[in-house]
Amino acid sequence: MGALGRTIGIIVVVVLLIAGAGYFLGPKTASRTQTLEIARPAPTVLARLSSAPVGSTVVEGVTIAEAATVEGDTVSAPVTFADGATGRVVYTVTPQGEGSQVRVKLEQDLGANPLDRFQVITGGDVAPLMASAATAVQTDLDALPNASFEGLQYSVVDITARPFFFAQSCVPNEPDTITTLIADAKTAIEPLMRSRGLQQAGPLMAVEPRVVEGQYCFQIGYPYTGRAPGSVLGQLIQSGQTPSGQALRIVYTGTEDDVIAQVYDPMDALLAAAHLDNPATREDDWATYEVYNDDPTQAGGSRNREIYYVVQGDVSALTRIAPASAPVAVPANAPAATTEAPAATPAPATTP
Repeated sequence: MGALGRTIGIIVVVVLLIAGAGYFLGPKTASRTQTLEIARPAPTVLARLSSAPVGSTVVEGVTIAEAATVEGDTVSAPVTFADGATGRVVYTVTPQGEGSQVRVKLEQDLGANPLDRFQVITGGDVAPLMASAATAVQTDLDALPNASFEGLQYSVVDITARPFFFAQSCVPNEPDTITTLIADAKTAIEPLMRSRGLQQAGPLMAVEPRVVEGQYCFQIGYPYTGRAPGSVLGQLIQSGQTPSGQALRIVYTGTEDDVIAQVYDPMDALLAAAHLDNPATREDDWATYEVYNDDPTQAGGSRNREIYYVVQGDVSALTRIAPASAPVAVPANAPAATTEAPAATPAPATTP
């Protein structure tokens, strides 16, 4: 019996040692993981996940507690749970063709109570939240513009409002239709300005204040000096103010056919990645305008224009994702549209 007792005692000690080792050396977090397929470029997805504002929710009951950190293709952000527990959300983004694969891992720190450590097996509070968290992440990323901002060059400028005489109209987002609208507005506005003693104070501008029923609505006209004329021809031609505030400025020398793909899509992707714009819609958004430093009525539209995004919010998140460059000078000579329709002599560059 004595030998048997010693054997049992040794077994108990070994079990206790193993349990102790498991307690101190074993996992201290409960976690669950799910992998998503996202039809958006990896840089845009990574930037969106890394710039989530502090206080935003991963899923109901889980809140971003501190700014995320990025190491290579992995984003990690501390989170708090509804009951006060802490943890992390970790995203690993991998390029997959033209899209991305995103591995979402939600972790919850376990307490010192040995019973809490059994949640490593059950998944703790994380397990019932994982499916909803994955759905929320998928929905958010699927709403991003399907574009990459890599290679986009912009500068940050401050612009001041000026008196603005303009015609307004809505047209489909088609290059030829937009070019025709700009030409018609230019033809109508210039003689009206002369008849009312208004002096042009800069190149022709097109402000895009909103999208209505799938059509782009423009205010096309000139900054001016002189006495404000009020409305002309009913509400078709009016006077107002040019946009003002902090803006992102891009110099563009391509055609109307390519401006969406080369400027607007990348910039919308950058704004959405930085949580500075609603990626699903631009309704009632007075954010963009163009300044034409050459003849915008030539075949294919202006070849020498400045495009401005008036930003709503703090641009620091955006500049961390894609640092601004030094201001780019407006080209002295715009490339000709074709040999049959050469570009007009560009007007002097004027910053709004």
